[in-house]
Amino acid sequence: MKHYKGYIIYLLIISLVSLIIVIEYNSFKNNRGIVRTELTAQQGILDLTDWDFANYPLHSLDGEWLFFYQQFVKPDNKESSAHGVITVPGLWNSFEYNGAKIGSSGYGTYKLKVLLPSDSKEKLALKVPDMSCSYRLFINGEEISSNGIVGTSPTEELPQWKPLIRSLNTNSSQLDIVIHVSNFHHVKGGIWESIVLGTEAAVYKNRELNLLLSFILIGVLFISVLYYLVIFSVMQNDMTSLYLAMFSLMAGLRELLVREVVIFLLFPNTSFNLISKLEYITVPSGPVLLALSLYSLYQAEFPKKVLYTIVTVFSVYIIIIIFTPLKIFGPLMHLYLILFVIAFIYLITVIAAAAKKKKPGAGTLLFGTCFLLLTALIDMGYVYKVHNNYDLAYTFSIGLIIFILCQMHSLSLYIADVFQQAQRLAKAEMAFLQAQIVPHFLYNTLNTIIHLTRESPEKARSLLTELSNYLHGKFNFDLYHKNTSVSLEYELGIVKSYLAIESVRFNDRLKVNYQVEEQALNYKILPFLLQPLVENAVKHGFRNNPEACIIVISAFFQENNLMLSVSDNGLGMPKAKILALTKGDSKELGTGLNNINQRLNVAYGTGLSITSAINTGTTINIKIPLSNISIPLRSEQSYVKSNAG
Repeated sequence: MKHYKGYIIYLLIISLVSLIIVIEYNSFKNNRGIVRTELTAQQGILDLTDWDFANYPLHSLDGEWLFFYQQFVKPDNKESSAHGVITVPGLWNSFEYNGAKIGSSGYGTYKLKVLLPSDSKEKLALKVPDMSCSYRLFINGEEISSNGIVGTSPTEELPQWKPLIRSLNTNSSQLDIVIHVSNFHHVKGGIWESIVLGTEAAVYKNRELNLLLSFILIGVLFISVLYYLVIFSVMQNDMTSLYLAMFSLMAGLRELLVREVVIFLLFPNTSFNLISKLEYITVPSGPVLLALSLYSLYQAEFPKKVLYTIVTVFSVYIIIIIFTPLKIFGPLMHLYLILFVIAFIYLITVIAAAAKKKKPGAGTLLFGTCFLLLTALIDMGYVYKVHNNYDLAYTFSIGLIIFILCQMHSLSLYIADVFQQAQRLAKAEMAFLQAQIVPHFLYNTLNTIIHLTRESPEKARSLLTELSNYLHGKFNFDLYHKNTSVSLEYELGIVKSYLAIESVRFNDRLKVNYQVEEQALNYKILPFLLQPLVENAVKHGFRNNPEACIIVISAFFQENNLMLSVSDNGLGMPKAKILALTKGDSKELGTGLNNINQRLNVAYGTGLSITSAINTGTTINIKIPLSNISIPLRSEQSYVKSNAG
């Protein structure tokens, strides 16, 4: 049944993700957010005279623009001859001038004539993306938009990346578009994204939808950061959640820097240098953080040498980005994107190996990581102009949402598995501690009973009754497995039966003094707290002691605490042995007291307090806050009494 539940969960996640994609696409389409690309410019002219802006309100200005290299042509200049045509969106790096490619650095003018429908009454607007690296945009001779300061040299230019929307206040049936562009700071020059023309309402709606998607993604990512940090605060020994928190933080930071560049809404004066460095850093940080998180999850499937290689290679690039200008670290991105894909493919093989071994959550994580890589490849295709589909330009954002959801589900299954393993370990430890009594205690007790059957049958019968009561309580593992509590009266019943048996073996040298407040008997505590302490006193405190052996068991109230105490007049112990006992380091005495110490810490936030003196005796105290314990119902009390012997 558990096997089928896993497949049901995977099916639900896939169905949910598919439903989100379908809903988002239809919502986008119904809100007329689709950018059309049917018509393209030819030789610097885009003919939209027959275009229906009422039904198809958005169209990209893609195609062949006239290009003037190393010239800022005035908008009213009709005489200058273009040096050729250049494809928009695209880079000017490969544009040839005088038989040679111009490269990334330089400046120039883009020109396009757009013919509009003569009968259109729609008010139009332009959605202008960022360009590399600065621009001034003119429509029909009027400057309507700019980014940074264009220049003819690196010192004159002030770069800026900021997408803008500008309404067109013109009744003309023709748009003469002139754009001055300069680039002296980036390795890619020119108009690298589509300029979109459309009705004012549709252009703003398109931006609103993109902003909405960005805010949703940013919200999901930063909520996941808090989610992972909360988990890390609880499980500080497991670094997985910390790495995933940092991964989500970097992903959220990247979303602030791309698409609509939301960071400008929050910090309008953010510098170009800072934005470019942060945007580039988010790329190599992804494989590093994801690799570290996967290694902490799947060490058996992930060789440490490969981890070190991935972390070192991408960390070197992060350092280069921090300490060098864009002109240096920018060209290296081409190489690192190849390494990015290779690293992700390897990480997918690691997750696949874990999924094959049926590691908790590995199947879900495999799906999310594959989807993330697929959307990353689609985005890379748009950046490198393998495709010019504007609507697929930022599918990586959807991939991130799906990946984070899958990662959260996977981590939840991993934590649940760790918790179950811890429970199984604790149960096994408790069972082991309980079973330790069998070899010596039962052997001695049964021999004593056999001896008494000849000399005192009545005493043997009484001892058998005490042994039965003791074993019933001592081996009631359900109390521990269910993490339930028992009344102090029940716990003392087990102790009394144990001491009744041991007193026979000690030939009446064992004396027990109970100093228990009657009201304390009804309070519920963790099971098996007192009996191991008493057993420890009998086994080790009175070893080779021919004198009278006295044990004092106390239960009283002090301020807002229930105080439990077991004292003996035995051999005592040095401070070093006390420390070894509470820490479970004593090979001679085992892990019994350490087990009690840990259970007290988890349940009540307290622990054992031990005082001892050589040849004088030992006292072990337990302090339980009353706010953490309760009084059982009457029916429970009667049940306890009947089982306490």
